[in-house]
Amino acid sequence: MNLTPEIENIDKIWDSYSKTKDPVEREKLAEHYLYLVKIALGRLLYILPSHIDREDLESYGVIGLLQALDRYQPEKGLRFETFALSRIRGAALDYLRSLDPLTRRERRGWKEVMAAYQKLEGEKGREPTLSQIAEELEVSVEEVTWIIERGKSAFFFSLDEEKEEGEKLIDGVKEKRLMFNPEALLEKEELLDYLGKAIEELPERERLSITLYYFEGLTLKEIGAILEVKESRVSQIISRALLKLKAKLSDWK
Repeated sequence: MNLTPEIENIDKIWDSYSKTKDPVEREKLAEHYLYLVKIALGRLLYILPSHIDREDLESYGVIGLLQALDRYQPEKGLRFETFALSRIRGAALDYLRSLDPLTRRERRGWKEVMAAYQKLEGEKGREPTLSQIAEELEVSVEEVTWIIERGKSAFFFSLDEEKEEGEKLIDGVKEKRLMFNPEALLEKEELLDYLGKAIEELPERERLSITLYYFEGLTLKEIGAILEVKESRVSQIISRALLKLKAKLSDWK
């Protein structure tokens, strides 16, 4: 199937637009290359957390396409499609970054929970409980669950910030929003295949909770009604599943 829309005299339109920057010709070119937005954003559109609007992200992708039309210089020898894909992704990343208000310190909470999980797993030879992780970090189970809640939309991404000496897990993490690392999402699409297999290996209740929350967009309350448990229990089920997935995805690297 040919994904490229048919348009007559595309080279002629390009030649004219390069000289005149005619808005009518710009619109024709944008319509012709609109399919690049879908290609650039790809599978990202299907795994976005429920609080991020797909149409908003696509709109920013279109903005990137229009920027590409305005800035493309064919004399440099780069194919427009290649140039545009980069611009579209860049515009989408700028939008996603604007949704990420967390500081470096706040991101470390997730990393320290994961470090405790992996340490305890290595020592005990089995998956640690949330209570054991909380004891290792000298915080409450509720605080560990809260930290994982904050990282739900970024649980399988790399967090590359360096750790500053002497700062503690809970410092500054209260009352903050979700963390989001969009670069990893766009640059490691092959990770999704591995993630899918890891999800399939989860126990049934954890697998169902992850699927309903991330891929079906259900709320904790709605999932609780399906599983016949309280919201707090659903949150713990998802938190435990996320730790398992993150540990497996660390091996993927």
